[in-house]
Amino acid sequence: MEGSVNKFFAQDTYYLRSNFNIKVLRLFNIKRDDGYIISFSDSTVTKINHKKKRFAVYSFNEFLEEGINDSQGGPPQENMDEENDSNNSESVEINISDEIEILNNFETRKAEIVINDDEESSLFIWFSETNLKSQTELKMNERLKQLFNGTIPPDLGLNAMDIPYDEYDININALTIKFQALSENGTFTYNLLEYLEQEKLPEIFKISKNYKKVKKL
Repeated sequence: MEGSVNKFFAQDTYYLRSNFNIKVLRLFNIKRDDGYIISFSDSTVTKINHKKKRFAVYSFNEFLEEGINDSQGGPPQENMDEENDSNNSESVEINISDEIEILNNFETRKAEIVINDDEESSLFIWFSETNLKSQTELKMNERLKQLFNGTIPPDLGLNAMDIPYDEYDININALTIKFQALSENGTFTYNLLEYLEQEKLPEIFKISKNYKKVKKL
């Protein structure tokens, strides 16, 4: 599976565009190019299918009633609540290195998380304290948590692997640059390539004039 996620945080609007290509031998091949625009200024959510060149606009109430458990905007997701409950009952060991590594042009340190379960899973997270999450992103995250009663749906691209940074005297707003999950089921790798301020909305988040507005996606 290969894919990319682009996010843009404004004061009152969150933009997401995700592109995924999932191919398993000759069994199936899924290509997605989807997006969301969540606007707190007018309480609307716009869902976009860039592949079909269509979009639909929902009120917050309509969007919450419909739910977004159709995995639009990302790869299939497991039940996060069940996973968290499972992890809480397992022994987790966290080792954080003091060594500075330059990764994707960021100064990072590495945390190794070992989950002592039947699969002997491991997770490696490279984080940066010289590059912190912006205040705009932090405020938007809080507004989205309030909108979704504390848990932001995975399809909105904001789920992160949490480390109790405060227990290790690490800035809680440290930016995750890379994480890699290893288990018997395979390997998953995420890389942050850019994190910067822009005054204008990038073109990739705009809805083209030739897109068709529909009632529902």
